Amino acid sequence: MFTWSAQTAARELEIIGAEGAQFEVAGKGLVWDLESQVYNVAVGHRHPHVQARMIAQIETLPACAPNAVLPIRAQLGQRLAEHSGMGKAFLTSGGSEAVENAIKMARLLTGRTKVLARRHSYHGATLAVLEIAGDARRDPFAATMAPGLLIDDPYPAREPDPSTGTPSDWLASARALIEREDPETIAAILLEGFTGTNGMQHPPADFWPGIRELCDAHGILLIDDEIFSGFGRTGRWFAREHWGVRVDLMTIGKGLTSGYAPLAGVLLQPELAARFDREVLHCGLTHYAHPVSCAAALGSIEVLEQERLVDNAAAIGELFAARFDAMVARHDHVRGHRGLGLMRALELDTSAEALAAAAWERGVFLPFRGSMAWICPPLCLREHEAQTICDLLDDALTG
Repeated sequence: MFTWSAQTAARELEIIGAEGAQFEVAGKGLVWDLESQVYNVAVGHRHPHVQARMIAQIETLPACAPNAVLPIRAQLGQRLAEHSGMGKAFLTSGGSEAVENAIKMARLLTGRTKVLARRHSYHGATLAVLEIAGDARRDPFAATMAPGLLIDDPYPAREPDPSTGTPSDWLASARALIEREDPETIAAILLEGFTGTNGMQHPPADFWPGIRELCDAHGILLIDDEIFSGFGRTGRWFAREHWGVRVDLMTIGKGLTSGYAPLAGVLLQPELAARFDREVLHCGLTHYAHPVSCAAALGSIEVLEQERLVDNAAAIGELFAARFDAMVARHDHVRGHRGLGLMRALELDTSAEALAAAAWERGVFLPFRGSMAWICPPLCLREHEAQTICDLLDDALTG
């Protein structure tokens, strides 16, 4: 069955090959992949190093029980610690599982139950996670769910006013929500490192630091969801680095393996992980830290490092920003653009469906939602390829 679709209305797309920042469609040929499949193919399609890592692991040990000690698991854990600054990793099959397990850990660690999130946030598709987040994909099930405890995040945000001490509207909402719900009952605040397909909103300057202060003041854990924005997507290894804020737990996925195999996870600060040295960690999965997936993740991280793809994402993102400035100036129906690195959006004054169709005719796969079109290509995209894509998008906007 097709995901997120009425089955008879689903768009059938037969992909028969891929290379770099493009995939090949039956009857059409190569098209530029501005969705990175599911915003996860970070190092590009069919990278030989990642494939070789996976093949070597398949030949050595293709499957193993969750609690076995394996070299590939230890190597991956070491690299995750180096890049994240966190202490230990609990590795799941997918992002929704990662968020669920982060919530379970927060409740075990604090003895509290409530989890706060932003109104325009998305953290996964399971019922438990949908109940916590504010994404509209919860609506078909809302009648059986408790109302979410949501921080209001209008966009554009009202920035803080240092002269009067007035906080941003985002932070003011968070403060009021914590006071209303009683901070002694709140286990965690769950935030995306940078918002994904709910608009890629830039948070006001005081939001991340202010949330950290609130968590410290009330013994609340801060969970950073980097499933979409992590592993170089925003031009930093993790989006939270743009605001320099320490977090307690972090969820990862998507770009972790560049989509070559299912893997996600929860990273914990060392002092939190140490709690489970004597206390039971009530979390477990059949495919926990699957060895072939771990090999894909290790290979992907090595490519990100060796080819400096995080720096490349930042540089190519700046190129896109400059070209999008010109498109906004030239096309009246383009309202603006925003984003970080290679996690970007163009906003139109009407539905982006027509633009996506015009882009497709020109060989560009352009994901969209409402009036927003997303530009999230693989991080291996080079300058001349980015210029080509911008030329095609500019032509599609003109046409």
